[in-house]
Amino acid sequence: MNNTFLFDTGLTDHHLALIKDRYNQVKELPLHRVLVEKSIVLLEEQDNKALFLLFDQGFKELGPLYPLVLMYAVYPSIVALYTHLGISDAVRQATLSDTGLWVKTYENQHRGLTGLDRYGWICRDLCAKVLRLGRLEFEQDPFRFPYSIYYDRQLMRYRAFAQDSLVCTDGGYIGNSSGSVTGAGSWSTTCSSDDTLLFAHEVDQGLGIISRTPIEIPLADLTNICTKDTLVLSVHIPEGEPLTPSLVDASFSLAQAMYSPTLFVCDSWLLDPELSLVLPPESNICHFMQRFKKFPVSFSTPQIYERVFGFGATQSDIEAWECTTSLQKKVQAHILGGGIFRTMGGYIPAPVGT
Repeated sequence: MNNTFLFDTGLTDHHLALIKDRYNQVKELPLHRVLVEKSIVLLEEQDNKALFLLFDQGFKELGPLYPLVLMYAVYPSIVALYTHLGISDAVRQATLSDTGLWVKTYENQHRGLTGLDRYGWICRDLCAKVLRLGRLEFEQDPFRFPYSIYYDRQLMRYRAFAQDSLVCTDGGYIGNSSGSVTGAGSWSTTCSSDDTLLFAHEVDQGLGIISRTPIEIPLADLTNICTKDTLVLSVHIPEGEPLTPSLVDASFSLAQAMYSPTLFVCDSWLLDPELSLVLPPESNICHFMQRFKKFPVSFSTPQIYERVFGFGATQSDIEAWECTTSLQKKVQAHILGGGIFRTMGGYIPAPVGT
């Protein structure tokens, strides 16, 4: 099991020695035994939310290394689940390699101390709710954004409309994660329909903003593709390899073959159209961003801050940052010049390319 655990997770022999040492310290504890027994049951049920609570309890009561200890203790059950679901060893290894990335992040943030605090995400990997297929990760779940997406048969294109009562900024973005909007000129969306017409605010899917003026559209022209809670395939972008168009194309093809989704959906700093003002159009990031039809999403802090500069970075931190990469320098210069970055949502109709 040791070799499989290391190969799958991307951890090192040093990590394994730490984990086994801690395991020997806790293996007779009643709490550890209960957490292991319950985790095995929840893995069989693929209940990542309940599994998270167990990992969280272990982290809080037995320390930051314990989530890795618990993962090690139940690893045969993790492998058995993937096998039962017919998921290949290669996909399992690619998916669970997230563990090594997050352990490295923890070590960088805690002066070399080994631990894992992103177990909420890792539990989705352990339960095979998220799978890495090539460069990207995919997760089948309900559409959770306040929009309805249609295919307009007359115009032969996809269109997105905001749901009712969204509070928007003057520029057509929606409020932060608590729903509040600051600044003058805020307004709210309206959305209604009868037997023949839809009356709603359309989303500019190039800029990712909501039009302030609602319009009427004949329902007879529209095919409903997606509303809240429609099952879609969420796209996640792990750190690591470049987002080259060929790698991204290959990932979408693998996901299409495995899941046959209606829509691919993503929310990320990588979808922000503002990136086109700081990066060349032929860059991998711009190529990726331009694949998606965009819509605004709620957020507290732009995701680009943590992903480009580090977790916890604020705008004031970034303005004084000693930049070490070209992307940091470009983002910093844009912010100092008054530019605003946002986390952005978007979708791609499936199959990709249609």
